[in-house]
Amino acid sequence: MVGQVNKSRAAQRRGARRPRAAAPEGPARERLLEAALEVFAERGFEGARTRDIAERAGANLGLLSYYFGDKHALWREAVARAFGEMETELAAIRAEQASRADAADERAELEALLRGLVRFLARRPAFMQLMNDESRRDGPRMRWLVEHHVRRVAAAIADLAARARARGLLPDIPAAHLHYILLGAAGLFFSQAPECRVLTGLDPSDPRTAEVHADALVALLLRSG
Repeated sequence: MVGQVNKSRAAQRRGARRPRAAAPEGPARERLLEAALEVFAERGFEGARTRDIAERAGANLGLLSYYFGDKHALWREAVARAFGEMETELAAIRAEQASRADAADERAELEALLRGLVRFLARRPAFMQLMNDESRRDGPRMRWLVEHHVRRVAAAIADLAARARARGLLPDIPAAHLHYILLGAAGLFFSQAPECRVLTGLDPSDPRTAEVHADALVALLLRSG
């Protein structure tokens, strides 16, 4: 009898050491990721407090720990979510362009992608703010960003740019320089929105203003071919 009790207790202890099942997806998790991107962008990683993120999301602090574990994991998932959203939107634009009768018109595809990028950054200015902040310092988060996300995006931009330059659709600018020219031209308007409002009176969050900015980016970069 004693042996059976001991075996039962041992089994219970082994069960307690099993890893917890992955937390289910849900609206609260999405709100936490949205709030995290904003707070990390506003205050930087060190200045952001998980309590403030939970409060902005309207969620319990314990729920943040349940879903993400710690602040580092939350930061990574918030960034990955933003990159995933951007890449999904741009992939959908490419697929739509490919399905049209004028699929051979590379300039139309490039223009659609530029406009899609501007619209995404207009809706997600926190994404550009966070990237600007993290990318200016050589540290583990910057290197994680490069290895897990930025290198892939940069390679896609370089591939598109090479084909566009061969067709005379883009200026003959080296890929590395074009990468940063494109990101700065597309995103700085939104990441520095507070300054823009004071300096110019324009509101970058206004969709009509964002469309004017997209027009300007297309006129600046794309040639008629």
